[in-house]
Formats: sequence, structure tokens, C-alpha cells
Amino acid sequence: MSKYKTSPKTSSKKSDPKLGSNIMNLSYDEARDRLIDLVKEKALFTGDSLLPSGQITSHYLDPKEALLSAEGAFLASMTALHHIKDEVSFIGGSLRDAYSLPVGCSQLALMRGQDIGTFYVREATDARRKGLSKWIEGPLEPATKVCLIQDMVVDGANLIDMIRKLQQEADSEIVQVIAIIDRLDGAKYRFQDYGVDYTAILTMREIMEPARN
Repeated sequence: MSKYKTSPKTSSKKSDPKLGSNIMNLSYDEARDRLIDLVKEKALFTGDSLLPSGQITSHYLDPKEALLSAEGAFLASMTALHHIKDEVSFIGGSLRDAYSLPVGCSQLALMRGQDIGTFYVREATDARRKGLSKWIEGPLEPATKVCLIQDMVVDGANLIDMIRKLQQEADSEIVQVIAIIDRLDGAKYRFQDYGVDYTAILTMREIMEPARN
């Protein structure tokens, strides 16, 4: 298998006093376009790779390489917040895969005068031996309307499992699911069948398109 290759990475410690003010003033479309470019630059690897399904792919996407950078986290949170419904009072996700996104959305919402809490859902593999041993961590109350956010969605199976945990343990009403990246492996139809509103910020098809001039 060939070695992964991405664009050369620059130091993360470079200071740009204009970056903060510029990024805060981006429109939704501008932020989304920049997020696509950032994912292509930092998270798209070329070279044969073995997927968990056993298939070999010539392009592997590791969204955390982009979404855990300062700029990527901001852009992902900003674009996701744009789609969160007014009725949602809590946003959350998987502790392992997506918890930074709800926190980012919550902080941006607070800057806009919105009070949106956060929570996370433990994975089945978590050791659950401390504290109250709960699946759901966060100040959720019964009948709370929530939104789940995921960095990348494949077929949506893990999110359906989270939805069930939220319904059973917290008696929450899942209003919507937001994916930063959809690999287009059928998640949309799974959520439709489950009766949950679903939004994808980016798709794998867009990420694989040639870079814009």
C-alpha cells in the first residue's frame, strides 16, 4: 500500500491578528466553502487504505485532521449552528467521535444570546464503572428536544443507537441529526425511515471534486 500524502502542513503557531475578525465575519456560504477547502487540504489522504468494511479505497478521509484544528472546529461549529432548529435546547454527540462539535456550537450560540446546553453519549465499549454509570452525560431533563451532531456519518447506524439510548434513558425528543460530512453510504434514508430530520453540511462527493481555482 502506498503512503498517505496530503498537502504540506505549516506550523500551527503562526500568528495572524486578522484571522479572528475575518473568520467571525464570514457568511454561511463563505464558511462552508472554506471548510471544504480545509478538509481537502488536511483530511483527505491518497494511497490505498483498508476500510473497516474490508474494502480497499484509494482515498481515505480522516475528518479529525481538519475538524480538530482551531479553524476547522470553528467553521464546523459555525455551519452546524446555522442549521440547528430554534426548538432545540440541547446538542450532543458521541464522546469519542464528535463531542467537540456540540461544545463549539454551544459557545457560538451563547455569543449570539442563545442558551443551548450540551451532552455526550457513551459508546458501548466504554467501561462505565465510575460515578452513576450513565449512558448519557449532561443535564438533560425529560422531554428535552435535542440535536445530535457527528463529524462524519457513514450509514448512520451508530447515531440510531444513540437516538435509542437518548429515548430510553433520558426520555429525550430527537429533533434532528447534523453531519459535518456525509460519506453518502445510505445514512439519509436510514434517518428518513426512523423519522428524524437530517442535514449534511458537506458530502464526500463535494470533497472529491477538483479544487476550485
